[in-house]
Formats: sequence, C-alpha cells, structure tokens
Amino acid sequence: MMPSLSGFSIDADGETYRLRLTLENGSAFDIAVSPEQLDLLAEEIDRRLDMDLPAPLPDLQGRVGSP
Repeated sequence: MMPSLSGFSIDADGETYRLRLTLENGSAFDIAVSPEQLDLLAEEIDRRLDMDLPAPLPDLQGRVGSP
C-alpha cells in the first residue's frame, strides 16, 4: 500500500527552498528545490489537475432561444 501525504511545507533556505513532505505514518522528507523547480512542479500539478476536471460548459447565456 502506498503511503498518503498528510502535509507539506515550503520554506525559504537562502537561494533555494526546502520542500518538506510528511506522510501519514509520520515519515518526513526534506528536499532542496530551486525556485525554477517549484514553478515547474506547480505547472505540472495544475496541468494534471486540469486534465482530471471535466471541461467547462460553454457560456450560452443570451444565445439559447434568442431570435
């Protein structure tokens, strides 16, 4: 069984950041990341979440049933 994420934090550490991932079993992983890596991670998370969401319905207000 894969452990689940129970929390995370991002703290500045000089010119890098410390990404701490905490698992439900209490294990924690500290990872040094650059600002660019954090940006790439955020973009990838957004992209994957967007793929999982249903496409928004088109705005038909004022067009449906209009003469």
